[in-house]
Amino acid sequence: MSYPPCQSIGCGITKGLWPELVGKPGAQAKAIIEREAPGVRAIIIPKERPHTEDFCCNRVWVFVNHDSQKTVAWTPKLG
Repeated sequence: MSYPPCQSIGCGITKGLWPELVGKPGAQAKAIIEREAPGVRAIIIPKERPHTEDFCCNRVWVFVNHDSQKTVAWTPKLG
């Protein structure tokens, strides 16, 4: 999985939660997050897959279901 180096200080991001994206296709959610929060990378990941728990203000985990469109399972949030 590749994403930019983690930034954990000086975030300056005004939006950190995207509850409106739950149920949307993962690829669409990724595009919306990256458009609304420039400098943030949205990472699509299966909901049960292990992931790092460190906080990065330039990353959003987008947890998706195993359906055909890989819909967003939980509210994407900054970190």
